[in-house]
Amino acid sequence: MYTLASRVHCESGECDAELEIEMGRKDHQGITDLLKASVRRLGDAEKLLDQGTPHAHCAMYIAGYAVECKLKAIAMEIHRCLTLEDLAKKWKVDDRDVFTHGLECFAKRLPLYNRFRKSEVWGDFAGKVNQWRPSWRYKPGEADANMIERAKAFLEAVRRVHKWLEANKG
Repeated sequence: MYTLASRVHCESGECDAELEIEMGRKDHQGITDLLKASVRRLGDAEKLLDQGTPHAHCAMYIAGYAVECKLKAIAMEIHRCLTLEDLAKKWKVDDRDVFTHGLECFAKRLPLYNRFRKSEVWGDFAGKVNQWRPSWRYKPGEADANMIERAKAFLEAVRRVHKWLEANKG
């Protein structure tokens, strides 16, 4: 998050990165926000993919983010936590363990993990979705002819995993 107050503070030469991180974490860490974001980001990814090659990699990034939001929301539902901070306390871990971007690391903490590994979508998760990296957001658009096909395959895997998670979260 980048507020006017934090920008002024940083421009004065006294940038407090911890304050900015803390402010950003508290903004949208609630279960309702994560549930909505999961669905919306998947829709955003599909719309970006429809735009063509220059947006294909961004579509893949956003689709992976949809799975991250879904996993976090499921964990919060299962453990009856309203925020990621509550989840960290419940799990007795540092905040960094719940603000992680590691999809399988997060999935392993869920009671559904063993069923997930045995499910028909595990191949989609392990072979495609779990390859997702937050650093993809920094990757410029690629012009190679196979990018759209790779992105379509990735999004299809994300859709199947997302649907399975929703149906098996309990």
